Amino acid sequence: MKAFWNLFLREFRQFSRNGVAMAVFLGGPVVFGLLVGYTYTNATVSNLPIAVVDLNGSALSDKVIDALGDNPTLQIKTVFRDEVAARKAFGTGSYEAVVTIPAGFAGDVQQRRTPEIQVDLNMANILTANFVSRAVQTTLSTLNAGIEIEGLMKRGVPALEARNQFQAFSINNTRYFNPSGNYGYYMLPGVTGAIVQQVFLLVLALAFSKEFEENTFEEVTGQTRWSGVVLLAKTLPYWLMGAGVWAFVLGVLFPLFRLPGFGSASALLVLVAAFTLALTGLGILVSILIPNQLRATEILMILATPAFIISGYSWPASQMPVFLQQLAQGIPLTHYLGALRSVYFLGAPLSSIQPQVITLTLYGVGTLLLAWAALWWKMRNAETETVIVETLDVV
Repeated sequence: MKAFWNLFLREFRQFSRNGVAMAVFLGGPVVFGLLVGYTYTNATVSNLPIAVVDLNGSALSDKVIDALGDNPTLQIKTVFRDEVAARKAFGTGSYEAVVTIPAGFAGDVQQRRTPEIQVDLNMANILTANFVSRAVQTTLSTLNAGIEIEGLMKRGVPALEARNQFQAFSINNTRYFNPSGNYGYYMLPGVTGAIVQQVFLLVLALAFSKEFEENTFEEVTGQTRWSGVVLLAKTLPYWLMGAGVWAFVLGVLFPLFRLPGFGSASALLVLVAAFTLALTGLGILVSILIPNQLRATEILMILATPAFIISGYSWPASQMPVFLQQLAQGIPLTHYLGALRSVYFLGAPLSSIQPQVITLTLYGVGTLLLAWAALWWKMRNAETETVIVETLDVV
């Protein structure tokens, strides 16, 4: 029993000496619980951007637009008078839906010809598409009933009978960018990106920290005094292995699950390269600054764990608190998934994802430059220590 209590108390002491482990084990549930809670702080989404194409320009079409604008789930960003311009804007993913009011709408309603309002839904994000679809359907159905009941009562039809006969216009919903609403098509590309980020950061965390912890860094510095050469030699293998990982994901995994093909291969390859560069810079920088394998891994995993949740891929970033939106901008996955959605679902060209590619590239170059500076400092200190030891040996 004495041995048991000694070991029992010793385990608490050992645990208390590992500050990172204490923070993860004790603080993790609190921090991540608050993070997730704040992410989904709004039980329902609001102000989702839509566009309206008003080809009628009548008082009745204005009434439809006002009714859509009054729905708290929707926010009318643009009212187009040109259907071609609206379709072009919709193809960029700027709107969650486009509602088109036909040219003869008011006259057809008055003549009881039941015109059709066209609703085109952006299914690149199934969650927001469902919210928009329900909001538009509810608004138009309510307006539809009100218009028809009012017309019938003006013609002398009793109110009760009028309520049972309403159908002023019809509503036609069309789904774009994932017309079947396949959840696998929607989730697999995003989750795969999160997994690749986890894998890259996990292995890169060990690139230099392993050398420092096992005292083998002298073997590296013994080969060359140039920190840039060391940095390149230590990062290039991960790029080459990463190319194999991406080849498997894009060439084997996606076809295996019958995911639709990407729109632009060149845009996808440039995006993947920029994303890999950003991950490399972040992982290598932490590996150099934290000379302990476990701690370097823990720090990067703490960063990567909530990345998908706050990236805006599944839950709209606009519905999160501002501080979470800003935090998400510091994680490479956020920019990668934003661009991936455009390339994958919308078939966007490279020019459309240029902002995300530039951000990821600058992120990678910046962190690699910091890593280079930190490595140069460590190599200089190691060289100085070696000189001092050799001088003392001679003396």
